[in-house]
Amino acid sequence: MKPIASSIRVQDLDHCGIVAGIIDQIGLVEQINQELGTHSQEKLSA
Repeated sequence: MKPIASSIRVQDLDHCGIVAGIIDQIGLVEQINQELGTHSQEKLSA
């Protein structure tokens, strides 16, 4: 039996979001910045 197209829902569960969430949760970026420091010309974009 062929499923009806309207009953199918597709979601992209990209691993990058999971990894980014864990990195944010454990404070990895802050730990690295504390050890290495930051540069005055550093620019961030999102």
